Order: sequence, then structure tokens, then C-alpha cells
Amino acid sequence: MPKLLIIGFSFLFLFVSNIFSNPVDKITFMTENSPPYNFLKNKKLKGTAVDLLVKMLEKVEAKQKREDIIVLPWSRGYAYVQSQKNSSLFATTRTDKREKLFKWVGPISKIMITLIAKKSKHVKISNLEDLKKYKIGVVREDIGEQLLLNLNVNKKQIENTGGIDAIHKVIKMLNRDRFDVLSYNEESAFVEIGKLGFESSDYERVYVLSESALYYAFHIDTSEEVITTLQNALDELKKDGTYDKIFDSYK
Repeated sequence: MPKLLIIGFSFLFLFVSNIFSNPVDKITFMTENSPPYNFLKNKKLKGTAVDLLVKMLEKVEAKQKREDIIVLPWSRGYAYVQSQKNSSLFATTRTDKREKLFKWVGPISKIMITLIAKKSKHVKISNLEDLKKYKIGVVREDIGEQLLLNLNVNKKQIENTGGIDAIHKVIKMLNRDRFDVLSYNEESAFVEIGKLGFESSDYERVYVLSESALYYAFHIDTSEEVITTLQNALDELKKDGTYDKIFDSYK
């Protein structure tokens, strides 16, 4: 076969492949260790948000699988999704301040960001002025930290912790009285308290910072085709009962 003809076939193959390739497969999906939404168990990535994403990928016939999702410290993933095209971070709390930083697919679930303390500490917070009395633990760059900074809480009061197992670390620090209260997603915090062998009944919510929802956050330049495709897939999973089955399986 003539060399020019071979080259021609090669370019034609690449052209056709690009036309029919799934744009969702270009996305790098990232998450953190924060049960029950996303967490590693026996080296396998699980959680409601993870299982839901896997079903969405299957529905849109993407090649990506569970094993392709990357687990990173939250602060690293949060910086990456803002700076690198074709990237997505989940599960991300959607707030007014973050609204224009990303494109969004969701909601995944409603959440409540609260301040949690040991009951034995007798922490009382009835207004923002009371926050000045306490030292507060957070996961670095997490919504729990950002909400405090938005409220102009003094940075000297905030102790932030990073890394893939940041939530494990801050729960242990709370238990050791390294700080007075933890600012975090309440559901995840109490799941971790139990997983670490502490008694959930020894802890309590002392203040509600925010009620919002979790989403899949995408780099702001992500194509509308990708966003619409995945949003439609999620909506269909909610309609056909798959969404409820996934969440029920983690109760």
C-alpha cells in the first residue's frame, strides 16, 4: 500500500475517533476521603457520591470507571480544579462565593455545616460573637474553614489540617482537646467519630453555620455538552430509583 495512502488512512482514523469520542472521558475526576460520600475501604473507592458518579458514567457510555477516580487531599484537589481544564472535584458544597468559580452538576445531597464539640466541654454558642471564645478545627480549604473566614473569624482561632486523611486527624484532635469545636459537614463528622471508635453520644452540635448541598464541581471552562450530559444522567438516575437505592445502601 502506498505510503501516502497509509498516512491518509491514519489521519482519517484519528478524525473519526475524535468525532465519536466521548467528551466526558477527557475529565479527570477527583475526590477526598470523606464518608459517607467518598472514602477508601480496603483500597477500594466507595461512597454515595462515588457510586452515583460511576452509574452516571455508565449511563453516558463513558470509558471511565471507579478506578480512574483520583483521591487527593481536599486543598490540592480544590486548587487543581480551579487551575486545570477538564477536571472535576466532588463532593463540593455549592455556595454563593463559589458559584462563579466552577460549573456544577447536582445536587448530590443536602448537607449541614455545623460546629461540633464534646458535650463535656459545655460549649455554648448562640451568636457569632460567641465564636471569639473558642479555638476551631477545620480541614484545610474545606467549606467549614471558608465559612468561618467569610464570617471574619480571626485566623489565629482556626487550626487547619491537610492531607488525604485530614478528617481522621481533626476528629482525633477534637477528641484530645487540641481545639474546642470542629467546623465540618455534620453527617461526615459523626460517621468518622464512629469509625474511629469514639462514642457519637459524647459529641453534639453547638451551632449551625450553613445548610446547603453537595455537587460535582467542574473547571469553569468545561464544555456545556459535558455538563448537560452528566446532569441529564443524574436526573434520570433520580427518576428511575437508582439514586435512592445507592443512598439506602449506605444507611
